[in-house]
Amino acid sequence: MTSAEHNRGEVAGWQINVYGNGKVDAPPTWIKDLKTILPLFKHPKVIIKHDHRSNVGIIEIDSVRYVVKKFTLQSTWFWFKLTSLIFPSIGEIACNNAIELGSAGILTPQPVMLMQRCEHGMVVESWLVYRYMEGRRLTEDDGGLVIPFVKQMHQLGWIHRDPHPGNFIAADSGTATIDPQRIRRTKNRYFKAYDVVLMSHDFPDTLDLYDRRELGVWFTVALAGHNAVRLYRGIKRGIRRALGIGSMNGINKDL
Repeated sequence: MTSAEHNRGEVAGWQINVYGNGKVDAPPTWIKDLKTILPLFKHPKVIIKHDHRSNVGIIEIDSVRYVVKKFTLQSTWFWFKLTSLIFPSIGEIACNNAIELGSAGILTPQPVMLMQRCEHGMVVESWLVYRYMEGRRLTEDDGGLVIPFVKQMHQLGWIHRDPHPGNFIAADSGTATIDPQRIRRTKNRYFKAYDVVLMSHDFPDTLDLYDRRELGVWFTVALAGHNAVRLYRGIKRGIRRALGIGSMNGINKDL
């Protein structure tokens, strides 16, 4: 699956990038009527995910389904707004990753449109719309699908960084990753080993299917690093509870 940028523009205060998507010509006609379409984005009929990191839902326009994702952190954390002055926003990273993965032959939903709103040169709101990909959500019993898929990514020079079952589906054309936001291009063996460590928590047959011997000592190093991160997070949560600091999951509950 490949995707190429179609055009750029600005509509009603939004910076718009429109992309081709497989066999579907771009841009869809509804892009010219964003004032009418935006309420659908903000209040999708089907909600897939809703937390402090992102809000994801499914909408249908002209009998075609799309997934719309708002990167909540881009709106609520000043750090992400500030860094967007120099570096790509969270939405741009996810969009570019999807396009590059598709070009490399790694199956992932391709973007239709990236919408961003800026203030003082900073990206303060970022939305990604991509074509809905039909498929079965995977579980811990599907290591035989996920682990070879991630290993193929490693061989092509990519790491996943978040390889839990909910980030993959079994599509008609094969296993696909549905959230490319954290994926990065690197051949670093430590980060590959870290992916394997993460998968081993969810898929009991990870070490056999991946063959950890290919990673050598890097698996042991990555496991130690992962355990250190888990210890740090446990201490941090304990301190937050002791200080009465609440969870961030309630932030920005309205799309």
